Formats: sequence, structure tokens, C-alpha cells
Amino acid sequence: MKVTLQEIAEVVDLSVSTVSRALNGHPAISEQSAARIRRVAEELKYRRRKSHRRLDTSITLSSQKVAMITLGLDRSLVALPTIAAAINGAEAALSEVGSEFRLFHVPHPNDPPPTLKNLSLDGVILHGPLQGNALISLKSKLLQMLQELPAVWVVGRPQGCRGDAVVSNDYGTGTAAAEYLVERGHRHLAIVNPKPDHVLFIRREDGFIARARRLGAKVSCFCQPPDEGWQLPLTPPLHVEAVQRLVDQVLDAQPRPTAIFAVADSVATLVYRALGVRGVKIGEEMSVISGNNDRALIAALHPSLTTFDIHAEQLGRLAVRQLANRLVQQQTETDMELTVASTLVEGESVVELRD
Repeated sequence: MKVTLQEIAEVVDLSVSTVSRALNGHPAISEQSAARIRRVAEELKYRRRKSHRRLDTSITLSSQKVAMITLGLDRSLVALPTIAAAINGAEAALSEVGSEFRLFHVPHPNDPPPTLKNLSLDGVILHGPLQGNALISLKSKLLQMLQELPAVWVVGRPQGCRGDAVVSNDYGTGTAAAEYLVERGHRHLAIVNPKPDHVLFIRREDGFIARARRLGAKVSCFCQPPDEGWQLPLTPPLHVEAVQRLVDQVLDAQPRPTAIFAVADSVATLVYRALGVRGVKIGEEMSVISGNNDRALIAALHPSLTTFDIHAEQLGRLAVRQLANRLVQQQTETDMELTVASTLVEGESVVELRD
């Protein structure tokens, strides 16, 4: 197993971006801290992956004013491991090209902080709510201003917004999840999604359904938004009630599905709870598979969750590279979308049904 920057960060109790900068010899990290980080990395036999290589040293953004801005999101959502890792990746990459890291959380896009309104920027890394058209429907003056700049959305581009996007191959994640289940004998599958109009979850659903049906499996979708709808700042699903009724529908279905594709790890943790309430044993009576590899969320799940790592830190780094292409190399193409393939992280939550 390859050792990751996240694992080193957990041992030394520092952020991923600090570890990255220390291993890259960044002068902002004290020699004492850098030596400790290098020692731990050596003990863990860390080897740098290609995805963690520094940006082209000929590129510099030291003269450019760049900020990363989250829009319309509650801090509980920004704190999810996937989003935090993307932010850390962007911070590390910006430090490598000489740019000062500026991070702004703007839960209410129509009420931005004065420091942001008065700041002159050359480019932005953005992350916003991916729930339908929640962001663009605000008609925020701040959003309009930001989209007049070179902009790159990280993890996903909200519906109706302009700018480049760096995303995981979510359709591919859904496809791979279906293949994994069918290869293990599952023929009746369920999708559980309490956020059915989520831009990225739709892609995962589409990939899962298309591949599963092509392989001869039956797929049923259990997708229903909360009764109160969506309001900004957006929060993640935090309570089991968000999925309990969907899981109960899965259990009442005839024939009952043998496996659930939870569209994200934050949903999978609630699915675990909802199944536990009904006395259903995961990995025995029901299989569960998901996506994101939000390690801080799923570490305590038993049995361990089978999921797909979307390499969120790499997404953040790639967003900076793309922004540099816009600013330094004066790239003029229309809005682009760059995708990163996810990789399987196998747990014990999927039972083999094959004879």
C-alpha cells in the first residue's frame, strides 16, 4: 500500500498542505518541523506519486493575486474531508508557484465580507453548492464579478455557472461500482440518494444505472430530497432521518435489493445507521458501496466501507495548474472540464454472492 501525505499528516498532527510544503522544501516551514516531517516520511517509506509533483518551476504566480473562495456553503460542508483535502491541495500548489494563499468562506453570496468586496483579484479557485441551480438562482453580484475573472471550480461546477472545472470522473465511479457489485453476484441493486438533483451525484447515478443494466442487473433508485427543499448556505445530510425512509423503501422492495450504492460516503454513513436501526447486518444481509473515500467520516464504520477515492487533494492541485494556464500562458479556450479517475478502496461491506 502506498503511503499518502494524509497519513504522514496524521502522524505529525499537521495539515496536508504543511506536510507537502515541508517535503518540497518550502522556506515558510521551519527547519525543525521540516526535519521531523521528513523523518516520519522516511520511516513510513513514503514515495512521491506523480500526481503530487510540483508544478512547472518556470510558472510563477507571485505577481498575481489569487484567492480560493467557497460560496453558499455552511462550514460543516466545507469541513467534509473531500472539500478540506481539495482546499489543502490548492494551498500547497499555490505555495509552489509563489502565490500567497487567500481563503474566503462566503456562506451568503449576497452578503460577502468587505475585505473580499474590496480586494482586486487576478484569478480565483471556487467551490460552491452543486445542488441544482441553488447558486446561480441567487443572481449574486459577487458571483457575477468572480465569473468575469479567470476562474476554476474545484470538485464540481454548479449548474449554470461559468469557468473551468476540475472534477473526479463521477460517471466512471458509478460504472466501476456497478461492475464491482455485479462481479460479486449481485443482480438486484439499489441507489440511495437524498440529494437527487446534485450535479455530481447525477453523474454517478447515470454511470451506475447504465453499466448495471448492460450487465443484466436490475437497478431501483430511492432518491428523494428533504421536504423543506434546499436553502443556502447548504449543509450536508447530518441526520439519519435524511435516508431512513429511503432505506426502509429498499428493505420493503420486492425482490429486495442485495446491495446499495450510496452516492457519497456522507450518505453511506447514514445508510449504515439506518440499516442498523432495522437490524440489518452490512456485509452479510446487505452490501454497501460508495464514493469519495472521506476517511475521517468512514474510519469507524464496521465493517469497513468499500468506496472509491476521488483524489480530492489532486483536484485542488490540478485546479491551480489550470488557473496558471489561464493567467500565465494566457489560455483562451472556452470553459474546460478536467477529470481525474477515481480508484477503488476495498473494504468488507460487500458480500460475495457467487457460488
